[in-house]
Parts: sequence; structure tokens; C-alpha cells
Amino acid sequence: MRSKCTVFGAVLATVALALTPSAAAAAAAAAAVAADPSATPSPLPTRAYATIEAEKQLNVASAAQSADVSWMFWDGGAQVPVPTHDTLVIDARDLEGVASVAVDDPRCKGGGQVITCGNTDSAQSRSVEFTLRADAGAAPGATGTLAYTVTADHATGTTVNAKVVVGIPNLIVGRLPDVTHAKVGSRVDVPLRLRNTGDLATDRRVMLRWESAGGLVFDREFSNCAYGEGDEPGEPGSRTSVTCVFPAGPDSVPAGATVELSSPLTATVGKHVLTAVTDYSAELLKPGVQPGGGSHQGTGPALTLVRAAGAGSGFEKGAEGRFTVAADNSADLAAEATTKPGRKAGEWTLDINALNHGPASAYGIDDKSVAVVDVVLPKGALATGTAHSEEEDGPYGPCLLREGGTSTAPFEAGHRHYLCTVPLGVAAGQSQRFELWGKTSKAYDGAKGTATVRPGPAGIPLHDPDASNDSVTFAFAFGTSATPTAAVPSGDTQDATGAGRTTLLATAAGCAALLGGGAVIAVRRRRRSH
Repeated sequence: MRSKCTVFGAVLATVALALTPSAAAAAAAAAAVAADPSATPSPLPTRAYATIEAEKQLNVASAAQSADVSWMFWDGGAQVPVPTHDTLVIDARDLEGVASVAVDDPRCKGGGQVITCGNTDSAQSRSVEFTLRADAGAAPGATGTLAYTVTADHATGTTVNAKVVVGIPNLIVGRLPDVTHAKVGSRVDVPLRLRNTGDLATDRRVMLRWESAGGLVFDREFSNCAYGEGDEPGEPGSRTSVTCVFPAGPDSVPAGATVELSSPLTATVGKHVLTAVTDYSAELLKPGVQPGGGSHQGTGPALTLVRAAGAGSGFEKGAEGRFTVAADNSADLAAEATTKPGRKAGEWTLDINALNHGPASAYGIDDKSVAVVDVVLPKGALATGTAHSEEEDGPYGPCLLREGGTSTAPFEAGHRHYLCTVPLGVAAGQSQRFELWGKTSKAYDGAKGTATVRPGPAGIPLHDPDASNDSVTFAFAFGTSATPTAAVPSGDTQDATGAGRTTLLATAAGCAALLGGGAVIAVRRRRRSH
């Protein structure tokens, strides 16, 4: 059970949120005393505290390198006088023979290695941009210290230092070949090479990261790697990642050298994999930056970087690459279509499903659809609207206007040809729903329309084993209409004008409860389709 003092302190802290900054600070101090009567509250500041934001390390070369420094003031809510006459001093005297500083800012004066920048108005920017250039003759690896000092009236001063290093390491990643005909349940090796094309050995931690979608499950083998996975590991819709950090020192990459992993990563091909896509990258971490990524730490020995043997399979132009793992698997996507009469004679609703019989799940790449449903309405029938839920877990996918043979445009009423795209993917045993509604003219004679599943712009082969269910026909009933209580399509909608609708839903029991204070009336805002 909490003590009375603890409860009292919590109440004071809550009340303090509604007070002025100075009163809030006083209330916080009172809460601290209430929680621990023996504690002495810290005195409120009488001047603002200056803080400086700047890179802790700057690498320079013969060409000018851009940098910046910024500052601000903080008073802890004490409402002290506003600082005035800010002054920033950039002291580069320790860089003699290493690098020089140049500032192109009218607020900055001085020459040589000491530059003073002053603000005369509190509305002026509290940041300064400058350039650094290595001195002629400075050898790669030479270092010096750059000091920033901020002072102001009504504020404390502060100084921070930045390490300046001559030379710039530059990592590029090796090109990984795609894997084809991988067996479901098999394990694949994921090696990686790095090359330092810069003029200085890597002097910071090296971070390597793999991010995969499509069903690969990485083994948690290395203690210096963090592993991330979605709620359903092995499912194509669940993303996985591996983030490995290598310290500066033994794992540094010399200038001009090529290194590789001491052991390749290994991953299992999940049972629902069709095509898994993995992006990989290399990055030099700034001092003090936490790499993040992954909630599970590896339990085995540390992965290291070792000198590479052989030429390898080539390198990317930069620090990023991608490879795919195509499994010997198939996704049987089938088209389904049902029609329902609308509220008035001649009106109709067309429900379409892209059903995946499996065994593989079908997911796209880079937000490109893995499949589409080509819908052609019969002569005498025109669409007047579509249902589209923009949320990831919404029930309906988007339907676009089909123009010509290959191009599309945003949904527009009054046409017969539409292309409904599977926005994210279809897991094995699941389906993606679409909905169109419209009307038939007096010229409609019962002709049939078609809905056909086709591979989408992601370009992933489905290896569909049953082409007979790829297409389905449908027709509309003559002269029938639903009762006035026919359901209004749920989700985001777009009508003939392209405007969104707002539907008001109420429960029958809620109307009686409304008078007694218990009504349930939900307003669902339907956004414009895109």
C-alpha cells in the first residue's frame, strides 16, 4: 500500500500540470518534499540555462564540408527574464595544421581561427552554418578540437567540443544475388561484403541492417545483433529485421579494404513464402547514437568483420542493396463476384473477392500490388460509386478507372471498366474484398460482366496452379429492388460526384436508452477515396 505522503505527492504533481510554469515548478518542489520530508528542494533557477546542439565528430577532406551549430535556452518553467544578446564563439585554434573554418553569415565577425557570431534581436535564428576544410598537407587521421561557446545576458554560458578528423571513410555494400527455387522450410545463407572507398579507416561503429518482408525468419545467432519480427513470424505480411553493430577498433574497415561477415546470416523460408524481399544497408553510427531496431538480442558469439577473400559478385554504388528469395511455391488466386439489388429498381451492388487458395501468401513490393481484379461491367450497366477503406485493416480495397489498355485513373462514376488493386497482399486462405454499386439502363438485356484476377504491378509471379478460377461472370436481376432497409455499404465511399458520404448508424435499443442516458449512436465519417 502506498504511503499518504506518496499519494499526496502524486496529487500535487497532477495539479501542477494546470498551473503556470513558475507555479508548476513550485508545486513540483512541494510534491518532492511531501514524498520525502527530509529532502531539500532544489532552488528555482534565476537565469536561463544555455544548451548547444552540434555534431560530436566531424570528418573533413580537402573539399569543404558543411556543418552547423545551434543553441537554445531553458529555465525549467521558472519564468526568468528572456535571454538577450546571444553570442556564439567558434574557437578553432586547436585545428591549426589540421583544418580551417569559414563562416558566411553577416552576424559573424573575426578572422583566423576564432569567429564570434552575435544576435541583437531575440527573433534572430539561434543557429549558424559553416564549412570545414582540411589543411593542405594534413594527413588522414590527424585530429583537433573545435570548441563552441554560447553566452547571453540573463543566461548561464556553456561550452561543448567537437572532434575534427582529417579523412572520410565511405562504405559500399556488396551485391547479393537473388535466390530462386528455394524449397519451403529450407535455410538460406545471407552473406555480405563491405568495401571502404574512402581515404580513412572507419573510425566509428559500423551498423549493418537487414529488413525483410515476405516470410523469411532469421536465426538469432549473434550476440551483437538485435532481431525484430512481427506478430506472426514466418508469415509474409510480418516484417523481420536484423541489426548488427560492430565497434571501432578490431572491426574497423581500413581505407581501400574489403571485408565480409565472419559467418553468414541464416534464415528459414516460411511455408507461405512466394517471394521474400530483403533490403540491406551499412551505416557509420554517430557518437552517442543508439542503433535501435529489434527487440530480441542474439545469444550466440559475436559476429565480426574479416578480410574478404576473392572478388565476390560485385558491389552496389552506395551503402544499400536488395535481394529476393523466390520459393518453389504457388498462390492460387480466384475471382468471386455476387450481385445484390439496390434500393430502387435498376440499382445494384457488386461484391468482388480476390480469394487466395494458397498455399503461398501473395504480397507486393514497395506498395505495388501483387494482384489486380479487372472488372468489366455488361453493356447497359454503369458504376455510380465504390467502397474503399483507406485503413490497413479496412474491408474494401480501391477500384480505379481503367483507361485504354494499360493506364488507370482515380475512380470516376459513369463507366464500365475498372481495375481493383490488392493494396497490401492476400494471405493464404484469405481474400481481398471490393465493392462497386451502380445502375442499369432500360437497354440492359441481362448480359454478363466479368471479373478477372491478374498479376499486379509488383511483377511477382504467382505460379497460379488453377487458371480456371481466375475469371468469373455475373449479371444483374431485371426490375427488382431491395426493401428500404437495405444495408448501406460500410467503409470509405465515393459516389458519382466523387464526394465522401457520412452515414449515421443507430441501434434500435439505443433510441429507447437515449431518453434514459444510454443511447448508442455512432457516426462514421467516410473519407474521399483516392
